[in-house]
Amino acid sequence: MLCCGLSAAIQAQSLFDSLYSASYVEVYFATGKADLNAEAFGILDSMARLFTANERFRLLRITAHTDSIGEKGNNESLATRRAAAVRAALVQRGVAAEKIQTRAFGERSPVMPNSTESGRQRNRRATVEAVLAVPMTTFKGQIRDRDTGKGIEALVSFRSKTRMDSTRTDSTGNYAVRLPKDSVVKVEAVARNYFFEDFTTRIFGSPELYKKYKINTDIELPPAKPGEKAVLRNLFFVGDQAVLLKMSEPELPKILKFMQINPDLHVEIAGHINKPGKPIPEPEPDEMNLSINRARVIYDYLLKNGITAERLRFKGYGNSEMMFPHAISPKESEQNRRVEIRVLQ
Repeated sequence: MLCCGLSAAIQAQSLFDSLYSASYVEVYFATGKADLNAEAFGILDSMARLFTANERFRLLRITAHTDSIGEKGNNESLATRRAAAVRAALVQRGVAAEKIQTRAFGERSPVMPNSTESGRQRNRRATVEAVLAVPMTTFKGQIRDRDTGKGIEALVSFRSKTRMDSTRTDSTGNYAVRLPKDSVVKVEAVARNYFFEDFTTRIFGSPELYKKYKINTDIELPPAKPGEKAVLRNLFFVGDQAVLLKMSEPELPKILKFMQINPDLHVEIAGHINKPGKPIPEPEPDEMNLSINRARVIYDYLLKNGITAERLRFKGYGNSEMMFPHAISPKESEQNRRVEIRVLQ
């Protein structure tokens, strides 16, 4: 019995790739057969219409497979015939032959164990991927020391909704990458002996647009030396609780990375609360405990992920160091409910 399935998905690929798989279909075959039935032809009809209707699609990739029944050499030949059958059907449906790539894997890439009939059925398949062209543009900037203005070597990461990648700067701190035009990308920079920084920007097609919208693609990193501190700007808590807001959870790996690439640093995790009015030298016990517990959330996370206790301490400061003693907006209140990293040695 021949079975067919249809699915489509946006695939996460490198930001440096100008092509990526935007949709795919699968058709399944009977044991030892390379024939396509009406159901398979219907699925390939849909793929051919999708491909020919969108000029941004550059090619179709066919990969053909078998189960493990039979000789390996025969299965390679069978997979080749299955790929050819799918290719011929797509050409008959208007897809240019030069835009189709085929590859036969035989029994080498099973998606399910071959120990059951249901597993073998899943492995008797051919996959067709529609590869989309993404307009790319050059994005560049410099990573500098905040105090000296000198360019520094750093790791620069780029993250969008569907993709992520990274590159290293040259010895003068400059970086240049090809990114998808009009995408929104978060840019993060980390370097040894420095605190980390990030910003989010739309990727424009010309340098003039960055100037027009006053977007600076350079990043200044504060030195992480004894006595210096950095606010974890994207780390916020629920009011009156030592509970991270959901949007803050992705920040935790960045703190861990900071500690990992700076193995000689000893730091204090400093917790703070939001208490409108004039700061008081001795907060109420509950308020002090809240600031302590917020710092401990980060401390415990680092311990669980391999940072030794000898390099860490945590402390609560209550509301004695509020950034906005008379907070008048939710944003100001969030910044009072903060955690800082303070370098001890």
